[in-house]
Amino acid sequence: MSVYSYPAPCSPDLKEPKSVDDCLSQARRLIRRIGPAENVRTSVAPELVVRPGDRDVIVTLPDQDQFVAEAARQALMENGAERVDFLYPVDLVGKNPGVASVEDGWKELELLKEGKASGTMEDLVTGMGLVEATARYLDNHPEYTGVFIDVAGANAGRGLGKHGEKFRGFWPFNTWEWFLSRGHTFPLAVWEEFERRIVEPLGKAAKVRITDPEGTFLEFALSAEEAKRWELAAMVHGHLLMNPLQATAGDVRELRKESLDAPPVFPRVTGCLAGTANHCGFFPRIEAYFENDRLVEVRGGGKYGDGIRALMDETRDLQWPGYPGKGLFWFCDTALCTAVGVHRRRADLFRSYWVYPNLPERTRAGVFHHGFGSRTYATEKEWGIHAKKHRMPQGHIHVHNYFATFEVALRGSNYWHKIIDKGRIAALDEPEVRALAARHGDPDSLLRYDWNPPLPGINCDGNYWEDYAPDPVAYLKKRLKAGQSI
Repeated sequence: MSVYSYPAPCSPDLKEPKSVDDCLSQARRLIRRIGPAENVRTSVAPELVVRPGDRDVIVTLPDQDQFVAEAARQALMENGAERVDFLYPVDLVGKNPGVASVEDGWKELELLKEGKASGTMEDLVTGMGLVEATARYLDNHPEYTGVFIDVAGANAGRGLGKHGEKFRGFWPFNTWEWFLSRGHTFPLAVWEEFERRIVEPLGKAAKVRITDPEGTFLEFALSAEEAKRWELAAMVHGHLLMNPLQATAGDVRELRKESLDAPPVFPRVTGCLAGTANHCGFFPRIEAYFENDRLVEVRGGGKYGDGIRALMDETRDLQWPGYPGKGLFWFCDTALCTAVGVHRRRADLFRSYWVYPNLPERTRAGVFHHGFGSRTYATEKEWGIHAKKHRMPQGHIHVHNYFATFEVALRGSNYWHKIIDKGRIAALDEPEVRALAARHGDPDSLLRYDWNPPLPGINCDGNYWEDYAPDPVAYLKKRLKAGQSI
């Protein structure tokens, strides 16, 4: 048998619940009781946040698992909620969402063109305006004091407007598979410690290099001041901003209520971004080439690549305010999610009510979702006005990397420090993090990845170029049929 230098494919062995009791222990682990003066954290893992006396409404999807729903209701009421009800899209907007499949990764570009790009929507799950519709529903139902909705974290709370203080957290638990993931109950103290160790070296970075076995090779350099600004803005718990433009753009600072006086940092990313997946799903392998942050060429990618090339031509002469050149597509997103124990959702990969059915996979620690398009330069309102006036799609699209190495050359030395090594967060193996994890259980078990995707010729038998790159979906379906992990 061949020996590979990347971690072998694996996925958790979860058992489908047959009763509410099969879900209750997990529901009770997800509970966090808070007092009236406490803020609700929503940017790391979903929790069942409850205040004594809460009357909660949970906005969910048509395929909601009823054992999960009842277990959540019981756990909330055991901890002080007086009432827990569920609402569906048909209750709020008169219809249910259509179904999507990871077979249609090309649709992420269409969502960008329609103004439904991830990062620009409060309703990230369906794109149907459910957050705004929920706010209207709450106008007419003041009896509810708490709301769980969507997966967009703080964006969803902001979208509720005057009802924002009722936001108790996001709700991705329509399927039992995702609900039972151990990643949602990872100890917060350990999580925060290893994230701190990821972000800290960014302020010392003179150069950055990102490589991945699917073909990504990206580099950029930073001044001491640019690196420090990056470090100070990169910490968004659960979703670290590993690109200086992403971390210092107007939309991030506006959300944090920070000054917009200083211009964002354009790191001048140069090289190739390659992969076969995005938030919507999969596509034939794509190569996107960048020079000084700007997309200059796209090779392959099937229908996804064809659409990007066409939109590049259409928008070649358009100019974003404050950007150093023309064009729609700029490298603006290198996001690192950090949930250790989560996995690719399989139950609804090919029939999902999420407009981005492949979104969950990028939440696993070590998976990068790289984005190109735009980030706001000033305020979101000004940006939106400019985009509408010039008919420019607002937001960005993605390519995922699973086994990337992200390293920084520390200023004043020849040492390259690996923050991510072949998809593994290096800080997870540092003695201090392991010692902290040991307070909560076996560190080997707690800090392991439950899921690694199969990439033939990279981490399992086969030929990447023949078996996978031309048609990732066919390869994954073949493994599913054979009872193998995907």
